[in-house]
Amino acid sequence: MKTKWKLIILFLAGLLILGTTGCGNRQGGEPATETVTESLKLGVLSLEDILPMVVANEKGYFAEEGLEVELIPFQSTVESQSAFQSGEIDGMMNDMVVAALLKESGTDLRVTSVTLEATGERRRFAIVASPDSGINRVEDLKGKELGISFNSIIEYTTDEMLLSAGVNPEEVAKTAIPKIPVRLEMLINNNIEAANLPDPLITLAEFNGCKTIIDDRGRSISQAVMVMTTDTLAAKRSALEKYYRAVGKAIRDINASPQDYKETMAAHISIPAPIMDQYQVPAFPEPKLPTEEEVAKVLNWLREKGQIGDTITYDNFVEQGLY
Repeated sequence: MKTKWKLIILFLAGLLILGTTGCGNRQGGEPATETVTESLKLGVLSLEDILPMVVANEKGYFAEEGLEVELIPFQSTVESQSAFQSGEIDGMMNDMVVAALLKESGTDLRVTSVTLEATGERRRFAIVASPDSGINRVEDLKGKELGISFNSIIEYTTDEMLLSAGVNPEEVAKTAIPKIPVRLEMLINNNIEAANLPDPLITLAEFNGCKTIIDDRGRSISQAVMVMTTDTLAAKRSALEKYYRAVGKAIRDINASPQDYKETMAAHISIPAPIMDQYQVPAFPEPKLPTEEEVAKVLNWLREKGQIGDTITYDNFVEQGLY
């Protein structure tokens, strides 16, 4: 167990290091040449979503389009949101819950693509029980403490997973533990009975004796998205069209042979050492927008919680025609 915890501590420390050094200003590849006439600055986190951008850069697909893409790493979504709102970056990776809340607060933005999503075979989020909780099925969560972050994709996916299993979210004692590494540590140490975690931390929790109760496989509830300011959409539409052509090409390369990119992925995101061998590079969706139904579910959930009004619609929330 001491060895396991040393690995976990190293992994959590790595999260902080990667937050500041994992992406770099330009992800490898050749230096910009005189043919690069357009540019984009994108805020990123050290998550799986960045792989197509890294590959597009390293293989020269951006350069072929006459485009320079600068990936600006952030340690948290709060930091990237601040840079986005102040105009320091053109766009950022995030999720539809955050995007809707930002738009409601007055930030003029549009969702431009889905960057990653759960599939029938691969999960993104799961409700996981601690080793000594005695929780074995979704019904056992009633009355138990469940660690989440409120008004977030974590709470949204929590509610949707519970409801899909016939459990009212109000029957579960949702507890605010915003920092994911802290949530993981508390779960493994039996300081909380259950928690919603993203992968690869789900797998790490399982490695340490925790049990997955339900996950989001096959449910369209956990899309990660790219969002752009409307100023960027107006001023840099040509650059964005080039961006999606290059990223689409990189996605096709990755999906054709995912494990060929495992080392590239490991170089840019933190994969816990105990699960490195079993880690599988995900399949990425080719550039596409979330569906009207997927957007409506998020917006309705936020309205029911009193977080947004009725001004946000599908047409003013997503940007069509870029690819």
